[in-house]
Amino acid sequence: MPTVRANGIDVRYELLGEDLPAGSREGPVYPLVLTHGFAAPLDQWIDEVRPLADERPLLMYDVRGHGRTTVPQDPADYSVPTFAADLASLLRALNIDRAHIGGVSMGGIITAQFAVDFPEMCESVLLCDTTCGNASTSLSTGGAGEGPAAEWERRMRTGFPLLVNSVRERGMEETVRREWDWNRQNNPHISESPYTLEGDLQRIKLMTPEGYLGAAQAIIDRPDLTDRVTAITAPTLVMIGAWDDFLPCALRDHGLIPGSRLVIRNRCGHGSRWRLDTFLAEVEHFLDDVEAARPVAGRREV
Repeated sequence: MPTVRANGIDVRYELLGEDLPAGSREGPVYPLVLTHGFAAPLDQWIDEVRPLADERPLLMYDVRGHGRTTVPQDPADYSVPTFAADLASLLRALNIDRAHIGGVSMGGIITAQFAVDFPEMCESVLLCDTTCGNASTSLSTGGAGEGPAAEWERRMRTGFPLLVNSVRERGMEETVRREWDWNRQNNPHISESPYTLEGDLQRIKLMTPEGYLGAAQAIIDRPDLTDRVTAITAPTLVMIGAWDDFLPCALRDHGLIPGSRLVIRNRCGHGSRWRLDTFLAEVEHFLDDVEAARPVAGRREV
């Protein structure tokens, strides 16, 4: 369980595939850095994406407040810009100057923040099942405050405080059970989901209430980046499930990021585990194109 001191906290990380032979590749092989989703620490995700370490080094870590990384007790110590700064500090501590930077859901939110705050460290950017905006704040700052993407972001603004209140009143396990009860009644694709209540109950055991609440508030208060992501110049993958509620956000963000590639995974909801083979294949396809200096712009469905 390696840890490193980064940005004032102890960050737990795993670096896989660091001893891979260079093979016939020309030029540097940059590591792939993946950031997990909300309340879904490294131990819960690593086996799904481990095959990505077959071609290049893969760095994964527990975000502040998650898993075996430090869990600050002060809510003021949690924010998306702080999460991005934690990642930059982790990379520097590991002597990684530049990498393919990606993440899923909350990890994608952190990735977008990292891409605009630390562009010099991004060989490419992978935004999966996520959003670059926050319509709750963009109406007052001139950002993208209207349309289907903004509507979903406002629903998030309503939903996350409900989760916060539920955890405070009932605890994390009961909150997860209530989420599943709601999904069984409202999600038309729940029977096809690769996720289970039992798995989520195990996942939540990797969290503390303080970390859960701090990360949730960071997501609620995240900066709207819809103006800033237009300046991203690194090759960018925007990947989304066709059944994912974040789909309007991905469509908008693809339009905002110049030259980005949009991949829509059919019959997939939120999270990489839906048709995992397509998630892994599209990440590999994108990175191969980036490393071969091939154009990545366009749209595809798989």
